[in-house]
Amino acid sequence: MNRMDAVRAAEAEMTEWRRAFHAAPELGFEESGTAARVAALCRGFGLEVTEGVGGTGVVATLRGTRGDGRAIGLRAELDALPMQEASGRDWCSGRDGISHACGHDGHMAMLLGAARALAAAPDIAGTVRFIFQPAEEGLGGARAMLADGLFDRFPCDEIYAAHNCDAPLGQVIVHHGPMAAAADRFEIVLEGQGGHGAEPHRAQNPLPAAARLLLALESLPARVTDARRPAVLTVGAIRGGEAFNAIPDRVRLAGTIRALDEQARATLEAALRRHVAAQAEAEGLTARLDYASPFAVTRNSDAEADHVIAAARDLFGAAAVTVDPPPEMGSEDFGFMLAERPGCCFLLGQGDDDHRAVCHDPRFDFNDRLLTIGAALWVRLVERRTGCV
Repeated sequence: MNRMDAVRAAEAEMTEWRRAFHAAPELGFEESGTAARVAALCRGFGLEVTEGVGGTGVVATLRGTRGDGRAIGLRAELDALPMQEASGRDWCSGRDGISHACGHDGHMAMLLGAARALAAAPDIAGTVRFIFQPAEEGLGGARAMLADGLFDRFPCDEIYAAHNCDAPLGQVIVHHGPMAAAADRFEIVLEGQGGHGAEPHRAQNPLPAAARLLLALESLPARVTDARRPAVLTVGAIRGGEAFNAIPDRVRLAGTIRALDEQARATLEAALRRHVAAQAEAEGLTARLDYASPFAVTRNSDAEADHVIAAARDLFGAAAVTVDPPPEMGSEDFGFMLAERPGCCFLLGQGDDDHRAVCHDPRFDFNDRLLTIGAALWVRLVERRTGCV
């Protein structure tokens, strides 16, 4: 049985793995059960397995029997989201308030399917690292693995990752250069003095200042960044006050900045800080700004993007591959790994009549029909990069 036949033969098992992961989701850096299952499967395939990398990460290694060659890293994510599921599937989350609403369960199953097919036919030149990363959803899992010596302990010459999207099932989408935005998050607290709604002159109401600040911030990208460099600032939460006849003493705003290059990102952060300080001073309020940068720009290297394109066209034909559409303004912490090694993060369409919900929607469920497509693409990419085709 050749490797592609092995992938197709594993469809039922990949589906079983995926649905088991889906039913038992775990949050970032808490994926002990998920990681243990991944590690056990990889050991069963005959791979070298190291657990506890960057917290709960797992790295499985396949050493080819044809001698030295490239070291290829392939990454999938372990964690789920703090969201209540509403998919109605028989295998839906069994844990209240936690769900695999981004498809990481499917990413793991695809990579496991590829690992088994490659381990069963290890006549490749070089090494494959199957990297199962914790805490991708904004908690810094990629940086934790890097800080734990990921590429020193498990050398990789080039690295790759895949993520599902709502494009038609089987469409492969590859970008040269940026494919996903950097994402910063901020929280602003404006504090004044509360009081009775009938006596506003005896209070310092932070609500009007918060309203003015919200409108000013949302208009910043069009005013301070180059229109040819996509950037977004969104205030996604505002909270202040409880009673209709009381003036609150504080208001909280929270939001995100997204950008595809560091100049636009830095410009927006600086403008945000100026506006917060100026609004607080103008209204006689105090302000606190907490700012974090959990995601870097996910920037592919051209050569590795071309390797993915070639493998996808080889398997599925040119019509199934979309090259260099506009980048995503969503984020992916694989960008931190790409800052250390050349590589490519690409998208796989999973949309069909039964899978219309997008990632982070409570109704989202990974399309099991994508499992063999994704696993086959991983196998073909490894074959091409290790001299087997």
